Amino acid sequence: MMKPATLANHRPEPTSSISGDVYEALNATTDYLLETVYGPARLTVSNRQVQLAERLAVAILVDHIQLAGISFSIDRDDLPSLAMVQTATLLSRSWLTIAGNARPCASLNLQASESDRMIARTVAFSPYPNRELSDCGYMRNRIAEVASHIQPLDDWRATVRRLGQCAGERFANAADALIAGGAR
Repeated sequence: MMKPATLANHRPEPTSSISGDVYEALNATTDYLLETVYGPARLTVSNRQVQLAERLAVAILVDHIQLAGISFSIDRDDLPSLAMVQTATLLSRSWLTIAGNARPCASLNLQASESDRMIARTVAFSPYPNRELSDCGYMRNRIAEVASHIQPLDDWRATVRRLGQCAGERFANAADALIAGGAR
């Protein structure tokens, strides 16, 4: 039986059990974040939006393991990225939403391109339904289940690095970016 063509079907999976669980959780979370914002157009977005989703996925999983000094700063005019971060906040264990002018130091600032914003506007008027927020509970439980099998390390940066290494190169890159950009 042939599987439908999706990003998940084209990604090699790690071999060990915990690595496979971490990879699957990060991959599913990345896809969920992109699908929540872009719906069926999620495969057409720029690499920057995919990187934001990957970084958010790693940050969410590490948040379920231990507190980490990671923050994201999104401009209010960047509605797709803002929606993705708000969804990530719902998936997290302990994140806060902060409003105002103050930008935290050493934060990541990735913005959607104009074409990503156009895709999000088009999807908003699409006849196809995107995932409902009720799926958030399922995703959150799935992330918490994987996180429950991972022991926190002495420093959150080491935990982030270990998660990235377990899940392959693209998540290792996301982990490195979080450590460099989110460290205080």
